[in-house]
Amino acid sequence: MSEGMNNPVFTQEQVELIAKEAAKAATDSLLQRMHLDSGIEQASSDTLGKEFSRVPPKRIQVKVNIEGQDRWIHGFTYLEVCEDYVRLLEREGLIQWMSHGKPIPILEVYLKKFVETFKNGQAALTVENRDRIMKKHIIPKMGKRRLDEITTTDVQEWYNELAKKYSKETIMKIRNTISPAMDAATEEGLISRNPFRSIKLEIGGKDTVHHRAIPKAKIDALKKAIPDMKDQERYMFALLCYTGVRFEEALGFRWEDYDGKWLTIERAVVHPTRNYPEIKTPKTVTSARKIPCSAELKELLGEKDEKKHGFLVWSAKDSTHETPMSYTEARNTFRRVRDRFQLDGYSAHDFRDTCATEWRENGMPLDMIARLLGHAKTETTERRYVKYREESLNSVRQMM
Repeated sequence: MSEGMNNPVFTQEQVELIAKEAAKAATDSLLQRMHLDSGIEQASSDTLGKEFSRVPPKRIQVKVNIEGQDRWIHGFTYLEVCEDYVRLLEREGLIQWMSHGKPIPILEVYLKKFVETFKNGQAALTVENRDRIMKKHIIPKMGKRRLDEITTTDVQEWYNELAKKYSKETIMKIRNTISPAMDAATEEGLISRNPFRSIKLEIGGKDTVHHRAIPKAKIDALKKAIPDMKDQERYMFALLCYTGVRFEEALGFRWEDYDGKWLTIERAVVHPTRNYPEIKTPKTVTSARKIPCSAELKELLGEKDEKKHGFLVWSAKDSTHETPMSYTEARNTFRRVRDRFQLDGYSAHDFRDTCATEWRENGMPLDMIARLLGHAKTETTERRYVKYREESLNSVRQMM
């Protein structure tokens, strides 16, 4: 075509012919890449799509090598074999289709890029929880799917599967992790709509079981025994019983954060690899806070001593107290005391609920409880943390 010549105009028949020839050429190329030999007759483009005359047709199996691993592809025609090969390459993330000139990535690749770009300022605990959801739920189920392949039906079937094992709240956390990325893909023109936003979707699941306040008799017995515990146990449960801090915040507390009157919460110890401890910032902006030291806690911690340094709950492997507990150490220390005081079924987080409940029973205003817990909204404190223990309800019943 010479310069300046207008773009040619094709009829529908000519376009269909060009598309057919391009498809044949692409299929021939795939057949060559698959090395279809081993007794299998090399098929030309003209035989593609034609089924064998036998009834039923014989299924073709071809072994291909994908990044060093032998895999099998199948089909009743060579065209079906090629299509199966393409699907395999897609699932492995080795090829992508195009949409309006843009590559359509698989979900795993796009979601990770979205998180890196738009969620890089989140707190450490939020990142840990999100990464756990991605690794445990999203990537295994949808990670190898191309964005435009995920339908509303796929999403509903996934929700139904999750509902057999998890609560509605957990399923919503999964949805809220993946849906913003699909919104972004819609804005970029990679997909026409976000299947996670469909009004047809229904989220079921088991009833959410929030944490519980420990009965007064049990928590009082534990508090009475704290002074006689070993150092690591004593400091761990002193913080859990009297401050309302999160377990990871208790693990991150240092002697330098205590001035004799106040405790400053400014770090947390998390275990993203399940054992090795990592020191991070608290969960949210409001999680960095100061907590007044009660008389009971001050008696357990003692006066401010400049000679004391390092973590209150330290790893036994480091006598300098500069290494926080590993996941295994923290879990075993907590369970050892929990089992000793017959607190089976109660978690470290239940101590947080217990503190909130006791403060409320003693007449502390709800907004102050929220501040001590590091909550930005009192609604969260009231709805999920302040409980009504059975003994308190019994007292009310006697008044009626």
